[in-house]
Amino acid sequence: MSFPQVRTTALEFPATVLKLLGLEVPEGLFAPNEELLRKFNPKSVVIIMIDNFGLFEAVVYKPEALIKNMEVLALLETNDPYAMSLIKRLLRGHRTDFHLVQHAKNNGKVTRVICREEDMVQFDFDPSYTIRPRDDMATYIEATKHIFKSELLYLHFLDFESLYAQYGHRTPPKTLLEKIVRRTDNWIKVLLKQARIGTLFIVVGNHGRHPIPLDYDGKLAEWRKANSPIAMMFQKRA
Repeated sequence: MSFPQVRTTALEFPATVLKLLGLEVPEGLFAPNEELLRKFNPKSVVIIMIDNFGLFEAVVYKPEALIKNMEVLALLETNDPYAMSLIKRLLRGHRTDFHLVQHAKNNGKVTRVICREEDMVQFDFDPSYTIRPRDDMATYIEATKHIFKSELLYLHFLDFESLYAQYGHRTPPKTLLEKIVRRTDNWIKVLLKQARIGTLFIVVGNHGRHPIPLDYDGKLAEWRKANSPIAMMFQKRA
């Protein structure tokens, strides 16, 4: 794959999203990534978090909708690429007194979070704007209901993580991985169709909840161990 790549950091992410939403950045946050600000001018932002999805899955299984629509592949440099630490950085930067979603809501943006119960507690999402689905299918269905009317929508898919956890140190069967990639890709394709013009999609892949030793070698091993989580970014344009 060959796409425009932007190197950014997890610490720049909160300010970048705020500026993309047309909001002022509170003092003390890391400055936004100017290269990303020049590339997009959205009316709303959708953040899709996928545990244990990254450059490896994108290269090997080639999700059609993501590859076709992607405008930028952002490499999110961070000291800890695993899900819990990364998501906290993306939501809070380096501060404990700031929360991206809450700040957007406090400044008049229509916000919605779709995640599991444990994530709501772990990442301090307020119950007033959080929907707690039972599985990825329910997450997708809820997203279709809210994508058109939300200005900041955050949703979290976990089936990749569950599959890797189930197989431990062994590589999950290619057919199962490919099935989940294609299914999730189709869901994103539908969400893109249902979103309003000007919606920016940020599909973030992290390294999962825990390190998982897998039996890849050669180039596959290099891709799987790629240091940076990724954000595949594209905007629905007129």
